Amino acid sequence: MRLSISCDACRQAKVKCVHEGQPPCQRCSKSQIKNCSLTDPRASKPRARRNTAPIKSPKKRKASSDVSPGPEIAKGRVSGNPLEPRCTENPMLALSPAVVVNAVETYRKKFPITNFLHYPTLISDISSDVHSVDSVFIASLLSLCVRFMTSEELEAEEVYADYARKHLAHRVLEAPSLYLAQSLVMISFYEWGTGRPYQAWMYSGMATYMIQSLLKMSDDSMEHNPQEFHASQTQYEQLVRTYWCCFAQDCELSSGARQHFALSFSQISVPLPISDRDFTFNHTPAHRLMPADMNKNCLLANGLTIEHGLTIVTRGFDIFIRILRFANEHRRSLVSLSSNGSVTPPLLVNWQRLKEELDEWRSLQDITVHYPATSVQTHVALGYGELFAYINLVHCMSILFLHRDRFLSNLKPHSDVFHEMNDAQGEPHTIEQLFKAAQQIGTILTALDASGAPVMSPYSGFSVFVAAHINMYGTIVPHRYPGGLERAEEEKGRNLVYLERLSKLWPVGRSWWRTVQDANRFYETVKSTQTHAESEIHSPRGFALAGTLDEYGDIRSRPSARAATAESRDTHSSHAGASSPGLETSFPRDAVAGHEIETDMFQWPFIDGSWSLGFDAGLDGLWSNSGLFDPNPSLR
Repeated sequence: MRLSISCDACRQAKVKCVHEGQPPCQRCSKSQIKNCSLTDPRASKPRARRNTAPIKSPKKRKASSDVSPGPEIAKGRVSGNPLEPRCTENPMLALSPAVVVNAVETYRKKFPITNFLHYPTLISDISSDVHSVDSVFIASLLSLCVRFMTSEELEAEEVYADYARKHLAHRVLEAPSLYLAQSLVMISFYEWGTGRPYQAWMYSGMATYMIQSLLKMSDDSMEHNPQEFHASQTQYEQLVRTYWCCFAQDCELSSGARQHFALSFSQISVPLPISDRDFTFNHTPAHRLMPADMNKNCLLANGLTIEHGLTIVTRGFDIFIRILRFANEHRRSLVSLSSNGSVTPPLLVNWQRLKEELDEWRSLQDITVHYPATSVQTHVALGYGELFAYINLVHCMSILFLHRDRFLSNLKPHSDVFHEMNDAQGEPHTIEQLFKAAQQIGTILTALDASGAPVMSPYSGFSVFVAAHINMYGTIVPHRYPGGLERAEEEKGRNLVYLERLSKLWPVGRSWWRTVQDANRFYETVKSTQTHAESEIHSPRGFALAGTLDEYGDIRSRPSARAATAESRDTHSSHAGASSPGLETSFPRDAVAGHEIETDMFQWPFIDGSWSLGFDAGLDGLWSNSGLFDPNPSLR
């Protein structure tokens, strides 16, 4: 048996003690456990007495995984299979009701788009008898919330995630239940944030099918026992909300991927969620909105306030994900929209339809839901700050993906695009819209942070990741950026700081953080290598070159480009030796490739093939193998 030096707390909890040879260890430091002392187990007290410890003692809890919260261990978990829990004990038994209630409140604030819990009922059940609540449900909730909490009673989030995964594996094929379906939604969100997309998709799919079966049972009950059905409206509304949370999550998991999400908003016959006020106070409205009602012709759908936030953000995700798919499938094809023919191109028709849907969705919302028309602080005071942010993030992201190719498709490699670009689509200020949307993503998140309601989730990280590249581009063309160069640099800096913070909370953010660092160094290299004649603010080369960094889509490239890249990689590796050169050495400073290579060079790390293999796969070779810089400067 292998013996290792560890502290008593980790040894009794049967988790790996991660340290650097000096106390405190990572677990004790995170849990704020005092008197952490590293000892040799052969010199410690006999460990047999652990079997006689009280069952509710924190030291009695047995972790369900060897995985510690250390970043290196978590990183190693991304590409491997989750470790099987070694113990069957319930780590929730040692938790006080106050800690669990605190976790519920944390969940309500931090995860507003999965707002399917009836908090008065849940808090009452926990306060009366915390052990009466399904332990798998509590474990799933804690796996998300522990990262935002500070309590000596709490283990690392992976402990609760492993417990939930182990028991879900046994219970998922049993009779469906609301708690079980909600647990699947939460553990799916955990897996996505941890960088395990396949597991996230599987759990999300199981949750969707389980909630569909429960809704079918409710429909049968309404048909055969209407009185009993109407007496359980609160539970039915939880089913409805859980269903729409599955829909929103399905869209979130599709962000940046080419997967076709399983649900179609226009074809769904499940009613939309009622207002938060009616849900909380068990009021049944006289009329309920259906998905088909979400248009300007329905009076009930007009003037939706933040209390209908779940309905608003769900419909917003439906529009956003279709815009994203359109952008992925028709990258740079919008250049054909400048055709002078009398017949409107089908591509333009599709683009206009999406834009009309986005504009209509926004028009259905009350002005109090719009940022910056309404301040962040107003909704923070009402407890809706995070939900307010999500609604506006979805709107800003939809604008970015809807308009970006309209600008990029008209980039010319040897012209001043802002003075010569032919914008035949009637949108002369497309780039200003992009800059404004990217800027608003950063300002709304900064305002929430300053108001004590920070939003730190995978989707907000994805939004900042996109905005960061737009803001970096703003540093190249500051005369079009609202506030000029100083504001562009400020927003870029905020984006970088945000992504660094996010990467410490969610492993999925690590690849985004690495990528924006590389992109930032690339921009600085571009600016520093410009010749005097090209150093003007509106340098044509700066436009064409920087525009490529705002690329998105799948990571597939044309066969010829892929072959050329592979050949270039082989040639480079034969001269590089054993070391991996940095940005400065692998990029000839005075060499820039042609525009065709530029337009395909940058593809984001989480899309298509690399996305499905795991978010944290690494991008160390992306820039050096991108083909952007031609080793032969004479070809410039």
